[in-house]
Amino acid sequence: MTLAALLVIGAGLAVAAWGLHVGQRESVLAVGEPIAKGHVIAREDLVSTSVAGVNGAIPVAQIDTLVGKTAVVDLVDGQILTAGMVTASPVPGAGQSTVGLALDPARVPGAGLDPGDVVDVIAVPATDTAQNDPTALDTPEVLAKGAEVYSVEGAAASGGQVLVTLIVDASDSGRISAYSTQNRIAIVETAPPGAQKAGE
Repeated sequence: MTLAALLVIGAGLAVAAWGLHVGQRESVLAVGEPIAKGHVIAREDLVSTSVAGVNGAIPVAQIDTLVGKTAVVDLVDGQILTAGMVTASPVPGAGQSTVGLALDPARVPGAGLDPGDVVDVIAVPATDTAQNDPTALDTPEVLAKGAEVYSVEGAAASGGQVLVTLIVDASDSGRISAYSTQNRIAIVETAPPGAQKAGE
């Protein structure tokens, strides 16, 4: 009976602690309407909501720290904002461009891509060139090195096209777009700058 009484008391204390925690609500910033990745956040995009226990939520008093920043992910109506969802750097940055590619599954890594991955953009030799000069496949032209994946839609596993948006040097964007219209683009994932080889 003593043990049962202790269990009842312990459960009661746990419920009381939970109730106190729930009661510690604060006003934080949330999204008032859907926001697409890359959108520069304005004051009218934001609303306040009362929550408790959301790690990293931004208090309403810090609204000025969000206005003017760029969303790095798609945001849904009512989503509570955290610092990792925005960036102070515009996308694309100075000297950069974003290019969109619709790629066949065989021309992207089978394991898939995620925003932030580093890739090289390869020019696939034209069919007649590869037939007449097999060595053209040995040294394919690299259209851009160290491009950053900005967004990915679709998946190679589904058998459909993979829609990839890349951040590239502005000087490379025109050629990449031109090769893309001829379906002559492939991308390969590379290690980010400064990464060590496996086993080192």
